[in-house]
Amino acid sequence: MTETIKPLFPNAVTMMALAFGVSSINMALWGNWQMAVMFIFFAGFFDFMDGKVARILGVSSRFGAELDSLSDFVSFGVAPGFLMYNWTMNSAMRAEALRDIAYRPDAVGVYWAVVLFLAVCCASRLARFNSMLDEKQPKYWEHFFMGVPAPAGAGLALYPLILWLAFRGEIDFFRCPLFAGFFVIFAGVMMASRVPTICLKHLHLNKTVRSIVGFVFLAFIAGLVASPWMTLSLLGVTYILSIPVSIYVFLMFKRQAR
Repeated sequence: MTETIKPLFPNAVTMMALAFGVSSINMALWGNWQMAVMFIFFAGFFDFMDGKVARILGVSSRFGAELDSLSDFVSFGVAPGFLMYNWTMNSAMRAEALRDIAYRPDAVGVYWAVVLFLAVCCASRLARFNSMLDEKQPKYWEHFFMGVPAPAGAGLALYPLILWLAFRGEIDFFRCPLFAGFFVIFAGVMMASRVPTICLKHLHLNKTVRSIVGFVFLAFIAGLVASPWMTLSLLGVTYILSIPVSIYVFLMFKRQAR
């Protein structure tokens, strides 16, 4: 009986991630932007945990991997784009768009195309990831992801909204469809790309560095409690700046491997 039930636990965690991703769409429909963003972050947390639970219980399966990809597509490919579209193109913005010659009705369709672009890029990334599960990558890929992971890509797409929340909605520029659309497109491109980005899974740290990392993690948790949106905005800019650093380090490792 236990062996029959054990595989259900990681799948249940994956279902929780999917539930939060779908619920984020519902929050976006109601205009509850804070909860919509938080639900996507909750989806990212459960997406991280399902693999951990599967490995701890020793019940990793192909079914679980496929279910995880489906959950990721909804939570990080569909929900963020839908949320950003509704945030930038709410009823007032749509009415203004239809009145303004610079925002003709066909331009509104262009913004929706950006949402579709994110979904397509996320689906492409997940399909590539699944197709490469059985392939052995060169050693220098050990500390890197190929492209931006789906949860991180969702965070990049949501970054203008996170900045807007960090400044309490006082800076309308963050809500500009062109500014928000740039980040959604950037997130899609990075998810579908083969650009190396940092992966900490196989990182081996000495005792001193682990202590420093532990302190930084505690400071991050304290920041989330005290000022969550400002903390997340700082995390976002740190991650963006880490991308060129990751590329440089990857190329250095690749040259050393030759």
